[in-house]
Amino acid sequence: MITERENALLAINHQKPCWTPCFYDAYAPFGTSLLKDQGEPGKGGRDLFGSNWLVTRDTGFQTIHDPNEHILDDIESWRDVIKFPDLEAMDWAGAAIRDTAHVDRTQKLACCFSLTGSFNRLEALMGTCEALLAMYDNPDEVNHFFQAYTDFRVKIVDKYVTYYKPDIIVYGDDVASSDGLFFPPELYRKLVWPHEKRLHQAAVSKGVIAEHHVCGKVDEIIPDILATGATIWQTAQHLNDLVGIQKKYGDKLCIHGGWDSYGPAAQIAASEEDIRAEVRRCIDTYAEHGNYMLFPIIFGDPDDPRTELKKKWCSDECRKYKASIPVE
Repeated sequence: MITERENALLAINHQKPCWTPCFYDAYAPFGTSLLKDQGEPGKGGRDLFGSNWLVTRDTGFQTIHDPNEHILDDIESWRDVIKFPDLEAMDWAGAAIRDTAHVDRTQKLACCFSLTGSFNRLEALMGTCEALLAMYDNPDEVNHFFQAYTDFRVKIVDKYVTYYKPDIIVYGDDVASSDGLFFPPELYRKLVWPHEKRLHQAAVSKGVIAEHHVCGKVDEIIPDILATGATIWQTAQHLNDLVGIQKKYGDKLCIHGGWDSYGPAAQIAASEEDIRAEVRRCIDTYAEHGNYMLFPIIFGDPDDPRTELKKKWCSDECRKYKASIPVE
């Protein structure tokens, strides 16, 4: 019997796994408790730059930056306002032991979620509208900030590789909504993409798999994501032409997603049949030729036992629906 880890690696290496890998089973995710990137996990609060993050029922218990509070009012002042923590003064060895205590590397892929992406970091500091205006009005200064922030993140990659030893590093920067990119692809390629590439290359050069996280409709920048060195795309929402993308890039890009985050299975009151039906739809639509993993987007109160139960339904259906070998 192969493990969840081995099965997922088949999909990641552009082969057909024995059953459809599910994020909840194949990945052992972690971040670093040293930096409090978005406050306390599941609770929010202040991050390493002083921005406030909220976790509420209205956000589906997802972490969002406080829209009513700005740390940075003028992009030209970022050097005076933003202070990067001293990474060398931190106990990385102790943090790695603490943060990866739950990871069974024989069974799952050790997956590190890196710091908030460049655009999302600027949003957290300035507010979304103000960040977008800065990108248009003062792109050079925005680029200088992104450069410094990426320098900082590349140093963190070194710490992760040295102390945490991940199989995968996930870099996230949500630059789109369900309608498309927040800004023209040309602006993305000018201001955001070069720094994403630096981060992915920092991981790949050290033998770590680079996985790119971006939600929303982003069909038009799939070639750009591939050009960073990433070989997995998360969360690959269904509102993209995933079948077309698979046909075009199937031997280069593993699709990690497919979930309809607007349908019945995404609702708080979703039933077991809603959840299992969505898992089967994803497998039927995207998993025929392999090179695919399911990333279910399950919202809900982490203290509500039904939230965890929904995840278990996803796992169970993945393991037995159209599996080529039985899974214990």
